[in-house]
Amino acid sequence: MKINLKVRHVSIKKGLEEYIRRRMTFALASRYDQTDQIDVTLSDINGPRGGEDKRCQVRILIAGQRDILIDDVRQNWQEAIDSAASRASRTLTRRLARIRSKSIRPRNRLPDESPLGTETEYDHYLSVAGEH
Repeated sequence: MKINLKVRHVSIKKGLEEYIRRRMTFALASRYDQTDQIDVTLSDINGPRGGEDKRCQVRILIAGQRDILIDDVRQNWQEAIDSAASRASRTLTRRLARIRSKSIRPRNRLPDESPLGTETEYDHYLSVAGEH
């Protein structure tokens, strides 16, 4: 599993890059074997004007499945990264559980020798009892 970091229209410090890698590793470590790649993109929407404009986008690639996309906008980088990492962890856990449950779900198929179209024991009982 590989973590790619992309930065758009903003410069970040080396410490923030390490923080992102640590935070994503911590949030997604238990599911590393099911993910192929994680892309984290940081961008500053309003530039130097300030406000709630720090965007952290996380894209998780899973083999044979649709990508998971998380987009979070907060006041500062750390809040945006923490929130996106937490949401990514919950979403990935739900998606993998859904995949697992679909693969082991029993199929509701009728047996080849289906009694449909023939009289069942219950129908026979009702007809004998005069209620059918």
